[in-house]
Amino acid sequence: MIIAPESLSRERLYYLMSSCIVPRPIAWVGTLNEDGSHNLAPYSYFNAVSASPPIIGIGIGRAHGKPEKDTLRNARRTGELTVSIPTLDQANLVEASGEDLPYADDEFKHCQLTPGLGQVVSAPIVAEAKVSLECIVYEIIPIKRSTNTLLLAEVKIFHILDTILDDEKCVDPRRFNPLVRMASGQYASIGEVFTIK
Repeated sequence: MIIAPESLSRERLYYLMSSCIVPRPIAWVGTLNEDGSHNLAPYSYFNAVSASPPIIGIGIGRAHGKPEKDTLRNARRTGELTVSIPTLDQANLVEASGEDLPYADDEFKHCQLTPGLGQVVSAPIVAEAKVSLECIVYEIIPIKRSTNTLLLAEVKIFHILDTILDDEKCVDPRRFNPLVRMASGQYASIGEVFTIK
């Protein structure tokens, strides 16, 4: 089957992209609201962009019923955010954190997660996460002909649980067992891990 993107509605195109480009890591993005309360939201349009400097990219879609999503609004205002990477056993917490709560309602409290303190940014990390990144906004790029935005962020601090590190001080994927996003409401684990030299 050959499918031209312009032949699909925005919704159908989103579902097709999400089902083709898999698996996708999940960014649990922590930011600070204007009143100092915590915001937490999951994003599956997320990945590494550059290693030097360490830059990550997060695709942020349109907000429903407001000018922009709270994450983007907060990151634009403060210049700070965190990314925590959820594990397979945290799938239900990821879903719960994605609920559309009113601005300034604390998703950490809603999900019974613990906001952790960072070393260099004020935005909270998920204390229960095995890997978290403290970041500053590098660039915010509106996507032309779209209501989506690409948020580029520079990693300033890595928080990694010691027990998931291998002998080379890199994360062992088997010990980490990150949650990954597939299509629609589908999630997965990373499955078999093998090495090609």
